Amino acid sequence: MNRIEKNLSSDHRAQAQSDDSLRYLIFSLSEEEFAIPLLDVKEVIGLSATTPIPNTPAYFKGIINLRGQVISIMDLRLKLNLKKADYGPEASIIILDMDSHFLGVIVDSINCVLPFTPEEMSEAPSSAVTSVKEAFIKSIGKKDKRLILNLDIGAILNPADRGALGTVKKLVA
Repeated sequence: MNRIEKNLSSDHRAQAQSDDSLRYLIFSLSEEEFAIPLLDVKEVIGLSATTPIPNTPAYFKGIINLRGQVISIMDLRLKLNLKKADYGPEASIIILDMDSHFLGVIVDSINCVLPFTPEEMSEAPSSAVTSVKEAFIKSIGKKDKRLILNLDIGAILNPADRGALGTVKKLVA
């Protein structure tokens, strides 16, 4: 798959589903598949250079200017304590709508958009076989023979992370 640079317009985001399924953006990190609800995704862009911000955690890579809007960028692989690797040609940034601000997360690749019905989603068992902290997993999607971890981005951002985002927001205001 080539680098994706696609704006998910508000019409697309608000598009009603004819059934009970919800759509998720599926992406890869360290050979595991993860999902984020498509309604939380503003856009997906190719990996670009960031401007580092001092005194922030290592997984905050810095900020970018996206069409006049300053967006904080976090390396999701580092935040989830997954095996460190170089960014490949399919690495992308998912721009997430976090209510009061936008946050970009770097992922290894964008795989697809998949609908999941409530029956295809199950609670994450406490003994989930993954290297990702279970508090970060909302549910597990089952599609064909694949198991896809649905991340809770809100839970991934701890109070210190939210403070760092607030600091960046004040610096650029």
